[in-house]
Amino acid sequence: MLFTRTYPLRLVIILPFSFLFFIGAAAFSVISYQNSQTLARSMGQNFARELSQRIEQYVSHLTKVMPEITDANATQVLNGNLSIAQPQQNTPWLLSQLRQSEQLSFVSMAFPDGRYIAAARPPNSPEHIEIASNIFNPEHHLIGYMLDSSDHLGQAIEQVKVSYDPRQRPFMQWALANPQLPCWGEIYRYVQSEVYGISLSKAVLDAQGNVIAVVAADIALNRLNQFMEKLNIGYGGLAFLLEQQSGKLIASSNIQRIPVKAADGNRFLLKQHPIPLLRNLSISQQDNLVDSHVIADGKHYLLEVKQIKLGEQQSWQLVVLLPVDQIAAPIMQQVKVTLFITLLLLLLLIFIGAQLARKIARPIENIAQIASNNELQKLTENPSKHHQYVEVSHLATSLATLAKAQLDSIHTLEQQVSKRTLELQKANQRLTTLSEQDALTGIANRRVFDRCLVSEWQQAIAENSPLSVIVCDIDHFKSFNDYYGHQAGDKALQAVAQHLQAHVRHSSDLLARYGGEEFALILPNTDAAQAAKIAENLRQSLFAAAIPRADLAPWVISLSLGYASTYPQESQKVEELVRRADKQLYVAKANGRNQVQPASTTIV
Repeated sequence: MLFTRTYPLRLVIILPFSFLFFIGAAAFSVISYQNSQTLARSMGQNFARELSQRIEQYVSHLTKVMPEITDANATQVLNGNLSIAQPQQNTPWLLSQLRQSEQLSFVSMAFPDGRYIAAARPPNSPEHIEIASNIFNPEHHLIGYMLDSSDHLGQAIEQVKVSYDPRQRPFMQWALANPQLPCWGEIYRYVQSEVYGISLSKAVLDAQGNVIAVVAADIALNRLNQFMEKLNIGYGGLAFLLEQQSGKLIASSNIQRIPVKAADGNRFLLKQHPIPLLRNLSISQQDNLVDSHVIADGKHYLLEVKQIKLGEQQSWQLVVLLPVDQIAAPIMQQVKVTLFITLLLLLLLIFIGAQLARKIARPIENIAQIASNNELQKLTENPSKHHQYVEVSHLATSLATLAKAQLDSIHTLEQQVSKRTLELQKANQRLTTLSEQDALTGIANRRVFDRCLVSEWQQAIAENSPLSVIVCDIDHFKSFNDYYGHQAGDKALQAVAQHLQAHVRHSSDLLARYGGEEFALILPNTDAAQAAKIAENLRQSLFAAAIPRADLAPWVISLSLGYASTYPQESQKVEELVRRADKQLYVAKANGRNQVQPASTTIV
């Protein structure tokens, strides 16, 4: 008689289950470790990217106004609005520019004969504004002056006991070497100061080509150190800025850990820095480095290098270093805790399974197999009388009831999903319509305007046809709001929008609310002469509509308009067309409002 070798049911169930759970726990451990490393790297990369963007935005904030100021001052010199013979008369203008641009340290004028005058915000006390000049003493010492009530020179407050000749300073030397072009000077140290700065300067030439003045705007670089230190970079990370061409350091997030300059005051070259980690960095002079890493002193660092372009052929490099092990440390601690809990669960489940397996494991496995195969119909047909255990019989009956309810729910859910899908499609259509309309006036919004302008620009390039833009603004709308209140102001905006919409010529023209009380029109296949007629018609028709107002003469709502036209080319930028129309709008407002101002048809 043959006997089949038998095993205890408890052992048969527990051993495979324990083995599988152990394999799963091991796999979970490996995957958790790999995921933690991946997550740490991803967190570090995202953090480095966000940090780079914040520093880049701050650099842009510091430097973006400098070309505008130098160009404006050069124009004012040529127009005679800024005096060359008596530069002290220019102090109110220079001071107004410095006050409007809190990031600047100096707005200055220098002359070929060595005279110099500037509105100054000293780097070590930026809350204080003064005038600095070397004009009013025979030794040409640089003297600081307080301001009188009319922003002219007041009492002298300080004097540098050395002669100051701007012709020996980098900002003037670079401007004279590159006449008529805005240019960045070398980073230099301020007179009798440990602070470095950088200037954007421009030489102004008269009709004979002679240099009559050099205008400049200047920022102190200690503000970059202060900003980067306030970022409080976590994970033991470091960030620093350097000149891309020379490799010299500009600013650092931690002056103690990454000094920018040596004891003699000269700035470090990256490849000669006393810190080996920085000295051994291999950074491309042309390309950005994203999601890269380096190994130094046995540690892994995430490395991100970003090029920051200042314009006028000047660029800096931003370098961010984050140690991987410090980023991953909190995650690895959580992984260890999770693994420990997993081990405890394994032991607990083995114990419970050993107690229950002999009586209930096999019939439950049969029911579970049916359920795991998603055979709900078969599960509803599973009779309880086939099970000899009361608990298993109750379980089978309950699962059969649950399966039937689930089948009914699936059927009901499918119907509901179909209904909700249809409702969602209708809602999406309504949302699309709302996203393209200005909520107050009902006309197109700024998003539609920007998208349509790019499309029409490309179409005009393809067809070699003209494209025009009109930008208009309700005159003295703030006064209207203050007088009547915002509800009346909203009604006025709606009335003006309806009037403008009624006077749109073609279906291809687009009227949009550009912002506040400002409206803009895109006029495809419309040249400058046609745009002028349309703009004047809009102005006259609105004025003739005589929407009353009692706050200001001429006692009706009027428009100021600016327009610009061009035949778009691939080398041009679409934003310039709007900028020029907007500039002419401001000319119309400055000239008395309720008028139209044209722009040149040429875009550079």
